[in-house]
Amino acid sequence: MSRYVKYFVQAKKLDKRKRKYYKLDFLELNKELSIPHPLREQNQPKRLDLSKYLNIEVGDLVKVLYGPDKDKEGLVLSINTKRNTVTVDGCNMKKSAWNVTDNKKGSIITQEMPIHITNVSLLDPISKKPTVVKRRYMMNGECVRISKISGCAMPEPVHKNILKEQNNYERFIHQKKTGPPIKDIYAEKDYKNFNLLKKIAYEIKKKRFYDMKNFFKKDDQVENDTH
Repeated sequence: MSRYVKYFVQAKKLDKRKRKYYKLDFLELNKELSIPHPLREQNQPKRLDLSKYLNIEVGDLVKVLYGPDKDKEGLVLSINTKRNTVTVDGCNMKKSAWNVTDNKKGSIITQEMPIHITNVSLLDPISKKPTVVKRRYMMNGECVRISKISGCAMPEPVHKNILKEQNNYERFIHQKKTGPPIKDIYAEKDYKNFNLLKKIAYEIKKKRFYDMKNFFKKDDQVENDTH
């Protein structure tokens, strides 16, 4: 029996050696499309706009729930509906190269990078806690966003034009780099405060004048009494 097994194994080995190499089917798959092109376009998974279902809009006050900037609050600057990401003011700040060319030296700036929309949540206007927001219709037919925690209506988001406006400091830094010395913004008089300070200075001066006058009057009286 042992001889039979021995010869059987040898025959199998010879059979393997004589057998020709065959093509592997999975290597040929990359050359052929598994699904025809028109059908492949039709069967693409549908993208969901999560900002529509989470009721988040540009200009809303949100809180970061996860990540290194956890518990930070900021306004939503922009929403990417294709990738379902949001950029929040002052959150997820990263350094990035700006205006890098061969002729000019590039400058490194810090700017907000996108955060996935599921990692942020709207804040309740009363308790200031993260909340789920749903849309409900009023008696007059108006659609309102309502907080689940307090049950009150959410405030309207900040207008896009206000978000795009630069503050005076950013404008000052930009003009300092690009233009001549700046005197317009920071050399302007605030006439309301200027007049108020002027009145205070005048009253102090007037009070000192009367104090000095009374002091000299007392000195004159003392001299007359001595004579």
